Amino acid sequence: MAKVDINQAHPVFKLRLERILADLTSLGWKPRIASLKRSTAEQAEKVKQGYSKTMRSWHVESTVGMLPVGRDRFNQVFGSAADIIDKRYGWAGLAANKDFKFWKDLGRVAKKHGCSWGGDWKIKDVAHVEMHYIEMPTQSTAIA
Repeated sequence: MAKVDINQAHPVFKLRLERILADLTSLGWKPRIASLKRSTAEQAEKVKQGYSKTMRSWHVESTVGMLPVGRDRFNQVFGSAADIIDKRYGWAGLAANKDFKFWKDLGRVAKKHGCSWGGDWKIKDVAHVEMHYIEMPTQSTAIA
């Protein structure tokens, strides 16, 4: 598996990832980012292989959401995502269990640093952490 360049992350997300990795390291884990940004084609392959359930992933830079602000206005919501594993286990062996302590520590630490954790979802994605952000002023139309 190729090494992921954390410098590709959104600057705020990069800072949070660095803090998450440092906290996990201080707990005795050996965390590494297994996945960060994906092209639309890469995400389509993940969906085809069953590793992801959606094309609207925050791993894909072109993904945008809408957040209502009042009746006729909204904010465009952007996001970033990363999959973090312990390099000794990956997703296999002990880590195949979604209750593995590393996943629980990852979730707790990610939330401490303002990120969402995929282990809280109905369909659990325990390696996944994400952050949402708004970079543009409120819009009065859905057409940018």
